Amino acid sequence: MNWIKNSTLSFLCAASLGAAAQDLNDAYRFSRQELTGTARFVGMSGAFGALGGDLSSLKINPAGSAVFITNKAAFTLDQNFNKVETSFGTLSSQNDETRRRNFDLSQAGMVFVYKNNNENSSVNKISFGVNYDRTFNHDARFAAFGETANTIGDYFVNRAEEIPVNNFIPNNQNFSSLYRNLGQQFGFAAQEAYLAYETFLIDPTALDDSSYQANINSTSFTNDMITRESGLNGQLSFNLGSQLFKKLYVGMNLNFHFVNYDRFSSYLETNDGTGDIREVYYENDLRTRGSGFSFQFGAIYKPIEQVRIGLAYQSPTWFRIEDEISQGLETFSQSRNEFISAFPDTLVLFPSYNFRSPGKGTFSFAYIFGNNGIISMDYSYQDFSNQRFTSRGFQTENAQIDQVFQATNNFNLGGEYRIGLWSLRSGYHYAESPYSEGFIIGDTNGFSLGLGYSFGNTSLDLAWRRTHLERNDEFVQTGLQERAFVENTINNIMLSLSFNL
Repeated sequence: MNWIKNSTLSFLCAASLGAAAQDLNDAYRFSRQELTGTARFVGMSGAFGALGGDLSSLKINPAGSAVFITNKAAFTLDQNFNKVETSFGTLSSQNDETRRRNFDLSQAGMVFVYKNNNENSSVNKISFGVNYDRTFNHDARFAAFGETANTIGDYFVNRAEEIPVNNFIPNNQNFSSLYRNLGQQFGFAAQEAYLAYETFLIDPTALDDSSYQANINSTSFTNDMITRESGLNGQLSFNLGSQLFKKLYVGMNLNFHFVNYDRFSSYLETNDGTGDIREVYYENDLRTRGSGFSFQFGAIYKPIEQVRIGLAYQSPTWFRIEDEISQGLETFSQSRNEFISAFPDTLVLFPSYNFRSPGKGTFSFAYIFGNNGIISMDYSYQDFSNQRFTSRGFQTENAQIDQVFQATNNFNLGGEYRIGLWSLRSGYHYAESPYSEGFIIGDTNGFSLGLGYSFGNTSLDLAWRRTHLERNDEFVQTGLQERAFVENTINNIMLSLSFNL
């Protein structure tokens, strides 16, 4: 079920920052990127760090703007097909597919080139560019149904630990007012614990106690889990580049990032045990908004006409993030023979916090076969154990980042072959799992195909990419030991129009 929220707000105290709505997996979403951009860029799986001359190549190596020989503009529309197969516990596997109904704008930009007519000058040209790229598409949904040996009641017991039960007893307060006050005094965990107490899911082990137990007695639980995600990460880059000595290209970017992420998740658990609570329904509606800044430096060197070598560095991205969440809990009590609901008409606002994503270094190599062909390769290194929550109150989360995340090695390989006015493209991309234990999120790999046609001053390009990823999702961080296995296959179609200005 879903419910309508009014404008009542609950502002959590700064002390509750470490218990923010995001977990470590969500933090990775701020840093995560996927293969998007112009159709030519995607058709070669993004292997453009040593090539340049494409607007999406600027996000790999900003020196690529100086490779352009004329003013250029391009925009890209894409459509996403996200197929998800899931299994949970001992029962079934379910399939789901998310499809964008319309083609959406995923890239738009332009570059201006100013040539130096003085042949004796060391500066051959200067370029200025601006480009928008959607760096990650969050649109997805999946459902998992299974049978497990653990109850979500244990999660709420953990949330209530060390909170004296008298804090859950109203004192001339209605339900929503007490819910808000608990958040301001104790943080988000106390609010969740209160929902469980109010619906008789948990009870104290003794009067005036701060230890709790679940009112569930069963060894087998049937679970139905649903998650719907939407939103995107985007990047707007302002670029400056230059060609020097006819062999060296250099450039820099100032990047402005934004995060729009929404997630609705629900969990239904039933049992046939002897405890009082036979059914639990729990839902969360999370909204995350953020903005950030990063910079890049890069260079491309042309030792001979056929060879290009590229080096690029991307700084960490410094984000400012805001989370808000609404939630509710409902149980069925056997002794009362009724459903008991706790749906506060309250939107929980977490204090905004700072997050720093890891920097990245990229080495690139390309070989050009005259006017007919290109082979290009990118290798990048990124250490996700360096990402940090930089606001106060996240010591525990940062210690977990050190243990859970690792450095990654990523490869992109692409090629292009020209036949008259036509261009044929293909590529392969691989990204190592950022988790030291790859069962959380596995390696990402995929391939792409592309086709282009040049009308002279205008080019039309089409690309298709297929990416495969496996992961194991947990609905809550404690209590439930089982994870839902999620196999995700993304098919993406891009159509780009580029033209000289």
